[in-house]
Amino acid sequence: MASPLTVAQHRSNLDKLRAETEAAIGILRATYEELDPEEAASDVGAGEDEGGSEGDLTRFERDRIRARILEDEAFLEVIDAATARSHERGWKNCSKCGEPIGDARLEALPATELCVTCKANRSNW
Repeated sequence: MASPLTVAQHRSNLDKLRAETEAAIGILRATYEELDPEEAASDVGAGEDEGGSEGDLTRFERDRIRARILEDEAFLEVIDAATARSHERGWKNCSKCGEPIGDARLEALPATELCVTCKANRSNW
């Protein structure tokens, strides 16, 4: 049987998750900046009748990366909320039903605030 998850281990897991997410955002931002829409727009490539230009693909890719950055930035807020919860007495309890989330779930998904049952029933909210 595994030893119970301690608050120190949980906070360490959250810190690691935050660092990984910040690193991913950094890579995405660098990639975003490398995709210069002005340069792609001036390329001679496929015409509109051939499925669009390279500029269209660059704009699409920049939009995709920008959306991913926004998602990851929102996830940083979720991580920060989980870190704040880790300073509360019931940090291992589900924010919806109050039942234990479970150490294995908290280790796998450190930022979660819901137990498996509430997560599965989330569509019923």
